[in-house]
Amino acid sequence: MTKTDTANSKKVGQATFDFTGQVVIVTGASGGIGSALADKFAAAGADLILHGRKAETLEAKAQEIRALGRRAEVVTGNIKEPETAALLVATAVEKFGRIDILINNAGGNFAARLEDLSTNAWNAVIGTNLTGSFQTAVACLPVFTEQGGGNIINVGSSSANHAHPMRGAYAAAKAGIASLTKTMSWEWADRGIRVNCVEPGATLTPASRFNSPEAERTFGENIALGRVGRPEEVADAIMFLCSGGASFITGTIVQATGGPHTSSPSDIKLIR
Repeated sequence: MTKTDTANSKKVGQATFDFTGQVVIVTGASGGIGSALADKFAAAGADLILHGRKAETLEAKAQEIRALGRRAEVVTGNIKEPETAALLVATAVEKFGRIDILINNAGGNFAARLEDLSTNAWNAVIGTNLTGSFQTAVACLPVFTEQGGGNIINVGSSSANHAHPMRGAYAAAKAGIASLTKTMSWEWADRGIRVNCVEPGATLTPASRFNSPEAERTFGENIALGRVGRPEEVADAIMFLCSGGASFITGTIVQATGGPHTSSPSDIKLIR
């Protein structure tokens, strides 16, 4: 653990926000960043629509949220399918009467060289990470327009900004998310809709490849702050962009990466 990490260890994921009475859709809420978002928005007073493909996990999270005195509904389905986006919006409007915030967090990837990706595999990765975000945002648009505004956060990845061997489709999809965010922010600004993107770097989640002491240490050595991130830290960045404190921020890409990439990994040895 670095000096910086030691000094800030008690501050991780402790920012406070107030979203009382707001309705938030979180896709990919079954675990990791999505689960942290559900916990934090509920603690900040929001009601939630939780999306994912693990019904039992989502329902357990919904029960936790209800125990806090907030409302929560579960929607399952493949985010690649437009029917899932339509169901998310219909559920929010039927149960809560509005939508204030959409967090496009659902995603996924697997390791393969580009030449080993079938067309189906490529389409699956692009569909989950890019098309699903597009469809869900467009499905929310009429509701946001009628209300006079809303917030959209597209969860990208630092992979969008550099070569990512073995995960080329994922990196391409996340680069698309960054571009889509900028265009959405312009096209929908006159309707009171802010659209931003948060790009996490290495983040310690149960399903991540960083989820072992050795991997966490190895990847942390290549990060300026000397460690991988936590889901709660990514969630705080997202919540800030949804808050009134970010009222003049739209079309922005925020990197929650623990520091920028160096020009070469060998540079790190010069200072450590």
